[in-house]
Amino acid sequence: MESFDYRLKIYHPELMRIGIILHGPEIVDTGSAKRIIDILRRKHEVSAKLGGTMGRTAVLDAGLEGIIDISKGLTPSETILSIKDSIDLAMLLNHGKTLETGRFFGRIVASKILQVPLVHIERPDSDGRIIYYSNEVKRCAEYIKQMLRETYDLPIEFSCSAPLHIRVDGDLVIRRISGAFVGENIRLDGIVIGEVTHPEPEIVCKYGRVVELRGIKVKQHGLEKLENRRIDLFTAKVKTGSIRRSLHKPKIRKMLGGTRIAIIDHCAESTFEFVKDAGLVVTVGDDTTAIAADILARLGIPVIGIVDGDMDDVLENGVVPSGSVIIRVRYGFDDIVGRKVREELMEGGQKISMVRSELLARILALAKEYVVDVKYY
Repeated sequence: MESFDYRLKIYHPELMRIGIILHGPEIVDTGSAKRIIDILRRKHEVSAKLGGTMGRTAVLDAGLEGIIDISKGLTPSETILSIKDSIDLAMLLNHGKTLETGRFFGRIVASKILQVPLVHIERPDSDGRIIYYSNEVKRCAEYIKQMLRETYDLPIEFSCSAPLHIRVDGDLVIRRISGAFVGENIRLDGIVIGEVTHPEPEIVCKYGRVVELRGIKVKQHGLEKLENRRIDLFTAKVKTGSIRRSLHKPKIRKMLGGTRIAIIDHCAESTFEFVKDAGLVVTVGDDTTAIAADILARLGIPVIGIVDGDMDDVLENGVVPSGSVIIRVRYGFDDIVGRKVREELMEGGQKISMVRSELLARILALAKEYVVDVKYY
């Protein structure tokens, strides 16, 4: 096998250390992740890590947590940079909503890791591509194509790396969002701020505050949740549509015990980081409860969810852990009840120790004047 030269160091393709970074649940749900890992492991030293949040549930559902490291919760670019000194080649595996959205995502990742050789495999089970971002890595892409040819016949293409579409106009910072579909919800740092009405919506901030949404039907209640946060559009996570589109069979664990209680308030995508050592989790908000409950069902941790019926359908076919309780309050009062729980029961912190029956009784007492319905699972 012919060798190639990268960054003045000679590597033989059969001796490469390949760091595979997976993004999103679809690449796992389709089976592509495991197939590609298995193929490359025949000749190479391969380490596989997940970048992102909802891909973790897919890895657990597939029983691949012994093969794919889901422990860090870093973004794909952060994951690549964290292992750059121990690999010869980074490989990004992704299955975007469309080929074009996947291409755009790859360009953003590539722009953040300019000194790391990267090959990007996008939508391998569909209209996929193998994409490279510098001429020096072209031979790597060609070699990967040959390795995968018996399972995937993927064309190779070159792409330039491209940072986020952000411009500064005086005091305004404006970020254009690519890959959005009209009718989808749009989330800023995990909070649904509206519905997309134009295929290239824009978010406008001034001094760290959202002052305008262009091409977006505003959800005022969502923006209110961001009033006390400083938004940096250069680093903020902006996502559109459902967080898990592919069919899957959840792998549910039996309920665990424990008196350690954690609270998740409109930050469901950090669930894994927040629930360490928890035996029960309080969740605030409809979508937060749906997402967190779906994740926690895989960990055997029930929730006490405080919701008001204002669901934005960011997750389809989610599951709720056994032993959970969902408390529905009057519209607009989930945040108020959640604030009371944090301040009066959690003492302003993220975790406490308390018997769950006592906690539930105290939450119901705090929410008494707002409660519409209580559902036990």
